Amino acid sequence: MRSSIVLMACTAMVLLGGCQAEPDFDTKFEQQSRDLAAKARSIDADAKKQLDAAREAEQASAELGNSAASPTPAPVTNVK
Repeated sequence: MRSSIVLMACTAMVLLGGCQAEPDFDTKFEQQSRDLAAKARSIDADAKKQLDAAREAEQASAELGNSAASPTPAPVTNVK
């Protein structure tokens, strides 16, 4: 009888010792805020790179005399 009580007590202590305290709301909020800010900076950087590349392509096209707004159409062929 005593051994079963000691075994149950030890089991309860092991189970309770394995639990970790969950972070409070403020801690979770701050972490999410930092994660979202980092993601937003990454998206902004990608958008800026794409915009810069588009501007360079437009400038190069204008220097060559071709308008980027009106690409040349593909030739039409009648294949039967």
